[in-house]
Amino acid sequence: MSWTREQLSFQDLQRLLLKLAEHVKAFQGLTPAEISELLARAEKCSFEAGAVIVKEGSVGNHMYVILDGEAIVSKKGRDGEVELARLFSADSFGEMALADNEARCATVSAVSPCALVRLSDQVMNSRPEIGMKVYRNIARVVSARLRNADEALAWRL
Repeated sequence: MSWTREQLSFQDLQRLLLKLAEHVKAFQGLTPAEISELLARAEKCSFEAGAVIVKEGSVGNHMYVILDGEAIVSKKGRDGEVELARLFSADSFGEMALADNEARCATVSAVSPCALVRLSDQVMNSRPEIGMKVYRNIARVVSARLRNADEALAWRL
């Protein structure tokens, strides 16, 4: 995996604060102060187009929020790689690995240059009252994805 770790600038933090509060489902219901606290411990990562951000089968304990760029989610199927989703600014991924520290169930690759915020389980666990809100929201996000997958599967059978 090839990526660049950067410090979040004050401008990045201000832009992120607004974007996270308004558009990222995993951060709904958090106060600006709570989001700021998470961001103070987060990392900004940059990936070039074509780079693999997370690989199916690898163990992870981070979730990501896309600041800029486009990514594709794919999974190995019986006929090769299958595209599951396209992700854009304010979308998140890696929530399941953050919650359970298990192997990732899909690969996420940058379609265009991507700037991401990376949050670890340590960040969530450092402030349990904030982490609890994020994990509750993650449960909602994962539940919605499961409902959509069930619906898609039902129409394919």
